[in-house]
Amino acid sequence: MRSMKMFVNMNSKFQCANTTCLPFVIIVTSNVLGCEVACLMRSQCKAATFYRSITICQLFNDIIDLNGNMLIHTDATSMSVINGTRFPSESISTQITTTTTTTSTTTTATTTTTTTTSTTSTTTTSTTTTSTRTTSTTATTTTTTTTTSTTTTAVLKNPGNNIQWLFDGNLNDVYGNYNGQLFNTTNVTWMSPGYAGYGSAIRFTANSYMIINRDLNLSSVRLTVSAWIWLPNTLSSNVYFPLFSYCPASSTDMCLHMIIKNTIFLGYFSDDLTGSTVLKFNQWYHVAFIHDPLLFKQSVYLNGILNGIRVPNSPFHGNANYTTIGAVPLLSGFTLQNGFIDKLTFAARIKNTSELLDEATLVAYFSFDNTYNDNGPNQMIKITFISTSFDSQGRFNQCLLLNNLANLSYFQIDGLYYLGQTNYSYSFSLWIYPFNNNGTILQVSSTSWCIPMIGYDSFGHLTIQTKGLSGIYSITYTSGTILLNQWTNIILTYSNTNGLQLFLNGLFINGYNSDYSYSASNNSLNTIILGNSITLNNCSSSMTQIVPSQFQGKIDEFKIFSRELSLDDITELAQGTTYYTYGSSSLWKFDNNTFDSLSNLNGTAINSPSYIASGITGNGYALKLIRNNNQYVTISTYKNFANVSFTVEMWIYPTSLSNNIDYGLFSQYGSSTTDNSLHLIIRNNILLMGFYADDLPCTTTLSINTWYHVAFVYDYRSRSQLVYLNGNQDCLRTSAGPFLGTSGSIYIGTFMLVQGNFQYFDGYIDNVELNMRVKTNSEILTDATLTTWHSFDNISLIDSGPLGLTRTYSNVTLVPGKVNQALSFNSSLSFYQVSGFVLLGIPNNPYSMSLWVTRTSTGGGILIHLSTQTNGTGWCAALMGFRSTGEIIVINWYGGTGTEIVGPILSINIWIHIAMTYSPTNGLILYINGINYGTTGSRSYGAPGQNVFLTLGNFLGGTSCNKTSITSDPYVGYLDEFRVYSRELSAADVYGLANP
Repeated sequence: MRSMKMFVNMNSKFQCANTTCLPFVIIVTSNVLGCEVACLMRSQCKAATFYRSITICQLFNDIIDLNGNMLIHTDATSMSVINGTRFPSESISTQITTTTTTTSTTTTATTTTTTTTSTTSTTTTSTTTTSTRTTSTTATTTTTTTTTSTTTTAVLKNPGNNIQWLFDGNLNDVYGNYNGQLFNTTNVTWMSPGYAGYGSAIRFTANSYMIINRDLNLSSVRLTVSAWIWLPNTLSSNVYFPLFSYCPASSTDMCLHMIIKNTIFLGYFSDDLTGSTVLKFNQWYHVAFIHDPLLFKQSVYLNGILNGIRVPNSPFHGNANYTTIGAVPLLSGFTLQNGFIDKLTFAARIKNTSELLDEATLVAYFSFDNTYNDNGPNQMIKITFISTSFDSQGRFNQCLLLNNLANLSYFQIDGLYYLGQTNYSYSFSLWIYPFNNNGTILQVSSTSWCIPMIGYDSFGHLTIQTKGLSGIYSITYTSGTILLNQWTNIILTYSNTNGLQLFLNGLFINGYNSDYSYSASNNSLNTIILGNSITLNNCSSSMTQIVPSQFQGKIDEFKIFSRELSLDDITELAQGTTYYTYGSSSLWKFDNNTFDSLSNLNGTAINSPSYIASGITGNGYALKLIRNNNQYVTISTYKNFANVSFTVEMWIYPTSLSNNIDYGLFSQYGSSTTDNSLHLIIRNNILLMGFYADDLPCTTTLSINTWYHVAFVYDYRSRSQLVYLNGNQDCLRTSAGPFLGTSGSIYIGTFMLVQGNFQYFDGYIDNVELNMRVKTNSEILTDATLTTWHSFDNISLIDSGPLGLTRTYSNVTLVPGKVNQALSFNSSLSFYQVSGFVLLGIPNNPYSMSLWVTRTSTGGGILIHLSTQTNGTGWCAALMGFRSTGEIIVINWYGGTGTEIVGPILSINIWIHIAMTYSPTNGLILYINGINYGTTGSRSYGAPGQNVFLTLGNFLGGTSCNKTSITSDPYVGYLDEFRVYSRELSAADVYGLANP
């Protein structure tokens, strides 16, 4: 190994004053040595900067005059490469010879012969490859005069974006680029069928494994490797099942290997990640391994769920000549116990969690858009359909029509593994359009049993059922009837934790709580039939509540999952349709009225409360309640909160608070008995969620004259109460409820624990939102802190954030953007203004701003201007813009003084992500393309103490406002994805925005 020598400059970074030198790669590494190694491993890296406090390493390939572009930075160490010290050596590269041919042709009738010659040469290794292709056809004679010029370009030999080996009787890549070869012998075992119920899976031996004899560069490639595996009988920490390896040497960080011990294991050699779950034998698992040299992370997933993650000690820097499947030849001291492998997939990118979850648990997906094909990851092929057709009026596009008068219509899928396993979780989702209320909608069967799982009972009630250890048990929807000739979404879920559950149009209907078992013929492959019950000898209609018969109607968007769907999954699949008469969501904006703007739960104001101008949106109004005047809002229409999940969110501004006094926010009173009085209140200056004698008090003390976002969540499935303050979970309690009240009005701004004894709120309430589902942590954080979001994806240019702030614009147009469309500023009169920022106008309040920028001309200009007047004047200051020399500038203002962070000169006609974050503790931080570029350190933030406007691209009348070195020029270029938050974004948040 060569010595690793670089010129080192302590306490310095590259300022890029005279050149654009944004890093081409940014990685996380624990120390400066790791940053040095990362640069020396990449032939295009000329310099690097390591930031000690955030352990970020920036790699550069385009810095002119390295030493002349240094800037003092006490947190940074910068390095530049000394020629000849790189590892691997600079000479290890691939050169491709490209031939350009100019041809003139004369044609007569005879025979044509075409000869193509290509030459590839590799320096250092002295490899030369020549290939010749000759083809002949009887047609015309072509006389060709050729002029050839040759260009040689050095490139890395990275793998293709996608590689997949199905192992269906061969070792071929389905894309034909990376076919495997069997090493040593042909002594391998094939198991048929494989996981998907068709094809096969392969089992290698200790001496017989698969080689991909291609020189791939995996050290710097982000990759995801996933596969289905069937474990052998025994595994342990010293007995392992090898899957994938890229291993030039058995030394630290030189051997990338993905194996199964008793857990999932992703290793670099003595720098390894072990998963958290011990795997069982004789069953199928989906495993995924993520190697991320950019973010410097190792991750493993089991059945679509993250099972382990770590930051390696050093980067993987091996460079092997081949890749192996089914072995790690250089590992010693272990016993091999190979299992079966099916559908091993290689992707030269990081797959996101939803992709991996679908890959592992979306068993099949039939859209029925004029095709019977499975659109899911397994592409099930054992399909049968009898007397069915497609109808053009589906729920989404086309659908399956079952309307055979002879009762012979059905659609059948064979080869389903997970439905044949006792107590394994599963879910079905489908849309139905019934012509009558009878028939079997979905039946599951195997060689030894069958059961209709979704259909109608003899009374025409929708019923779901399954087979437990004690026989069939069912759930029947008796409180209503599925409407005929209308689309309804049905979801059935099962797990041995929650048992069998029924959802209609995204809303929980009922669950079976007496039996949580599912009895199946283990390791058998099952069959699903849609639209009928094809009675087998083992099926008995006397055992089932569902009548085995033909379903007549339409079916669309049928999905099978090998997991219990979450409430978020269910809501998404139901596409926001409603089951309740008054809708599943309500929103009271209190814009000078008490109307529900989403549903019909309109309120009535009691004792004449008033409204204050602006509210949390800076526009419109908020409800003003005076406690001493007994003021509140009542919604007399009954809304069911019993045995369901729900989320209540609102903005509150208390004007008085006192210990030992309760202040009602949202409530429904049934009776003064356990779990019969829903009350979301403030008690002893903290938030409390209660059902009566079944309550959750929080811990954070509230203050008066302050806007707060509060959220109260009840999760019926997990029996949990949760309360959030400003988007962060403030308290949590399990084994709570459920709420059981079945009567009572909704009250906003008051509550009662005893009949007639009201406790009123004192202050302002705005934007009260009710959702009959569990909102996620991220949804609530967004609702609380995403002040505005402008995607610029359509001509209406609306605010897509939760507050819907008002915007004004002039002389801007839509152009292709970084994400869909963007906004073009090409005139001295161009501007885009957003009004109504309440929290941004409060001194020392945290905030963040994020946007994509493409300059189309050099020089200075304003990006973001803050003011208290619409014409850009009043209390006003520039927040982000450019110097006349082109550097990006962000400014923190306090006491009339602006503290700048000076960024690099941004190149023109290139999309660059810019973000600025502020908190009193960390001060102002500038991020470029997701990476921390500089900070002011701890600073106060001076603000006018009133609502403010933000104007993009123009000072308007505020050219004399405070702006330090930002010029007064209008901005010329494109902007996209503008966001403002009322919190300090984390470095991970910013990185996510910069990598959409």
